[in-house]
Parts: sequence; structure tokens; C-alpha cells
Amino acid sequence: MFAAKRKDVTEALLIEYNLPFVIFANNQKGLWRKICYLPVELWRFHSLVRRFKPSVLVSNLSLHSSWIGWIHRLTHIAFVDTEERRLLDLITAPLAQVKLTGRSYYGKLGRHHYTYPGNHELAYLHPKHFKPDSTVLSELGLKAGEPFVIVRLIAWQAFHDAGLSHMDLDERMQLIGMIVKKKRLFISTESPLPAALEPYRFPLPAGRLHHALALADLYIGEGITMASEAAVLGTPAVLLNPLQMGYCLEEERMGMLFRFDRLGGEATQKIAELLELAGIREVFREKHRHFISSMIDVTAFMTWFVDCYPESLARMREDPCYAGRFV
Repeated sequence: MFAAKRKDVTEALLIEYNLPFVIFANNQKGLWRKICYLPVELWRFHSLVRRFKPSVLVSNLSLHSSWIGWIHRLTHIAFVDTEERRLLDLITAPLAQVKLTGRSYYGKLGRHHYTYPGNHELAYLHPKHFKPDSTVLSELGLKAGEPFVIVRLIAWQAFHDAGLSHMDLDERMQLIGMIVKKKRLFISTESPLPAALEPYRFPLPAGRLHHALALADLYIGEGITMASEAAVLGTPAVLLNPLQMGYCLEEERMGMLFRFDRLGGEATQKIAELLELAGIREVFREKHRHFISSMIDVTAFMTWFVDCYPESLARMREDPCYAGRFV
């Protein structure tokens, strides 16, 4: 029975995060294909909910959980971190019983929207819950103390990426050229790499990437989530993306992240400065300590809120700062 339910949960997660509202930038055919497939996914999720019979749905304010949860009259608790999805929020937020966001979230989600000192990345990378495995260095063929940089290249195919300007191939090659002159490089990518960049591909399973990121000298990339993960892990991050997420703006104010719309003159100058910075991990150690000390144990807060619902909602309504106790 447990195995069957676990299979249902896995399938539900795949439906939640696989296809809906993921589009190919400047590809209207791809957009319509995804929209046309959405009813199929909603039906699959409805079937899973009916079979699994949950009492609570927890999501990132997904379309599936919002609509299907409303149809089944289920409690829907949403942990949200993305402001750049206003259209989706209009048709999902009113259907969730409670919306929980980091304090840096600058959007408004209406009734029962509460904040906490933290972000999603802290839920799985907080020092209490994640310890980097240094054996990843030998797996990458690195010598003791050898500096390295992780670069993240994204496919720019998400719904909120449509119409955004970003690095072209020439700029990507320029960035790679800057890095390899100074340090070892590993590239994490969502799409195929040109043959010239293939030797730099991160060679290990995805599960080892966070361990490498925690030990890297620097993160540079287009990926917003990975930039935040780097900051949480104590690795300075340069984000090349025009979207302004509240949690990244907060990490920028705390000195752990540097954000630029794309690889322009200012970004190039900052990257060159960080590549030349001796003992870069030590330089950012105190900033990271201050950053972590200002945050809560997000895992403990999330677990408490779901386990104790609806009493937890009543407590947050009574004391909006209650989340601050989960240090």
C-alpha cells in the first residue's frame, strides 16, 4: 500500500512540473502544443487525487493543485517564490487557502498571504540539513585546493522567460573564454552544448552538483535558482538574467549575489574582478555567516505549518512574525 501511494506521489510531482505552461521562446507552435496538452494533464492529476485521497495539497501555487484542489474541496497550502507569474497568480492564488512566501517576496497574493525569513533553497541547503561531500573534488579530477567555477546555461523555455533578452552564443563563448584563462570550469546546461564547449560539461550525476557548487570559488550563470543555491551555500554568485526575483534581490543586498541583465560591460568587469580575487571563499565567509544567521530553518517551519494546519494558520494570523521562532 505504501509503495503504491509513493508511486502516486511521484507521478503527481512529474505531472506538476513537467509540461504545463512551459513554452519555447518565440515558438508559438510550442506554446499552443503545451496549452492543448494542459487538459490532459489536469485530468491525470484529478485521477491521481481521486485515487490517492489526500487531505492536503502542497505546491508552489501550481495550476494543477489550485484547480483540482478546488474541485475536490481540498486544503491547498502554497509555498511561493516567483513574482514573475502574474497571469498564473490571478487564476491560482484565490483558490489556495494559504500562501507562504519569503520575506523578500514583493508580490501581493491576497488573503492569507504570510511571510517568513527565508527562501526555498534554504529548505534543502541550510547548513542544518546539507553537508557538502568533499570527495566530489576528486570525482571531478581536481587537485587539492585547485580553484574552479560552475557556469549554468538555461534553455530560456519557461513561461516567464518568453520575450526576454539573454546571452547569445558569441557572448557565451566570451564568458567561457574569460573563465578558462583563470580557473577550471564546469558547465551545467539545460540544452545541448556546442562541440567546442562539450569538454566543460559537468560530468557527474545531477545529485552531485550541489556538493560541487558548495565548494566552488564562484558561480556564474543564467539560472536564477542555482544562483540562489550558490548564495545559500556560501559561494558568491553572478546572475546574468533580467528577471528580478525578490529572494535574489535580498541576496544581492546581503552581498552574496551580483545581478546583471546580461553579459555587458559592468558584468564583465565584475566577473573579471571576482576571478582575480585571492582567497575568494574566505572573503565572502563573513557575509555568508551574516546571511544565514538572518534566516530561519525553513524545513522546520514548513513541516510545522503543514503538520499543524489549520492551527498553524490561526497562529500566523494571530502573530504574523511567528515564523521567526524557527531558528
